[in-house]
Amino acid sequence: MSALDRGRTLVARHEEKLRFLAVGVWNTVFSLAVLWVLERLIPHDSASILQKQAILVANWLIAVNHNFFTFKLLVFRTRGNWLREYVRIYVTYSGTFVVQSVLIQSISSYFRLSLFWASIPTIFAVTILSYLGHKHFTFRGRHVIEAIGAGDVLEGGRRPD
Repeated sequence: MSALDRGRTLVARHEEKLRFLAVGVWNTVFSLAVLWVLERLIPHDSASILQKQAILVANWLIAVNHNFFTFKLLVFRTRGNWLREYVRIYVTYSGTFVVQSVLIQSISSYFRLSLFWASIPTIFAVTILSYLGHKHFTFRGRHVIEAIGAGDVLEGGRRPD
């Protein structure tokens, strides 16, 4: 087997993980870009915690919807219960948002940074932790077998044979 064939086999075996990682990086960049724009569009005093929080909430609302559709359509490509998945991502992202906003506010105040610069380490940390969490819980063989057994529709609308 040539190196190219081994590479193709490796990519095929880990395609979903690679898509997840690529979409995670894209969502991180998108979220930072939206935050950068919001900081310039929404007037705020650098010392006002409530004004900063309003910017973070607006960014979160845009990012959570963007993340849901990119992951649903580009990574998992299932046609399951969209409402259940949407509620699940909102609950998960709400918990993440609370932790992130406290960290961002703390870093911003302590180092006197804009929200954008304070967000970079926290968003990248959340992206990495999210990937590792999905790698451990979502991409495991047992999870896939349970999902197939539960009657989930696979990529392309096919059921497993």
